[in-house]
Amino acid sequence: MTAENVEVIRRLFRAVEARDIEAMYEIYAPDVVVREAPSLPYGGKYRGHAGILAHGRGYVETWDHLQNDEDRQLDAEFIDAGDRVFVCWRQRAHGLDGTSLDLPAISIYELRDLRVVESTMHHLDTAALLAFLGRQP
Repeated sequence: MTAENVEVIRRLFRAVEARDIEAMYEIYAPDVVVREAPSLPYGGKYRGHAGILAHGRGYVETWDHLQNDEDRQLDAEFIDAGDRVFVCWRQRAHGLDGTSLDLPAISIYELRDLRVVESTMHHLDTAALLAFLGRQP
């Protein structure tokens, strides 16, 4: 089932890149838990599909105006770990102040019955990410 788990997460990343929330609902279990660094504007711990929507809205509100189509491509690499899939990806943006951001991140997805039950994002440098966001008008 591990190859199937990786394919589920590939579908998730395609949905994130396309900002397709409906596809995400099919991938996340109803009792999913999502964790993101609390220091981020959309950070914290989110539960269930309502949490997915709140997290997704916060992410889009933070990044959408700073990303072009190319920035939204996450260049994800998927690592099969049985019931978990690790993903190395890039957080990119172009600031309104002329600066750019390109930082690596790693996410861990735990699956049960081909649905994500837990998702945790780890950014390499949240201080640099916050500094970039803080420079934007």
